[in-house]
Amino acid sequence: MPPATRASHSPASRPSPEAGSGLVARTVELTELTLVSDERGTFTVPLEGPGDAIPHELPEGAVVSLVMTFRLGADADGLVFETLRVGEGKDPVARRNLLGSFRAGGPYEIRLPPERLPLGRAHCGPYDVTARLSDAAGVEHARVRYRFSLGRAPERGRRRIGRP
Repeated sequence: MPPATRASHSPASRPSPEAGSGLVARTVELTELTLVSDERGTFTVPLEGPGDAIPHELPEGAVVSLVMTFRLGADADGLVFETLRVGEGKDPVARRNLLGSFRAGGPYEIRLPPERLPLGRAHCGPYDVTARLSDAAGVEHARVRYRFSLGRAPERGRRRIGRP
């Protein structure tokens, strides 16, 4: 399994051919990615290094939003932020958010619409997420991989049959 967290940042200049990266010159630098949940607070996703040692835990049915901060070295048209969430034995879930066009500068902070995570024991377990920031031309400017674990929600207000 690949490392769960890895980010590619946007260098201001074109990478050298000696580096062998094959990346196109980019103008967007993702500086922070945060998961915000009413149930568990805020979790900043590591943009570099191994982040899969201890996945962030969220309760089933939690409502979460992603908040990203980025800077631009040049004007960027049609920025798009996509996520692909994959759990073992579960159908992948993809989300695509059109962010719009931005002038050079920043930092810009964008909070994506909230998403309710799946509910039920069948959905509990680890999930791998790949987040990607690209532009209208399809040029990828950042890619981040992280992991979270979905667990049983606390027994708040649930009534059990046969118990008072």
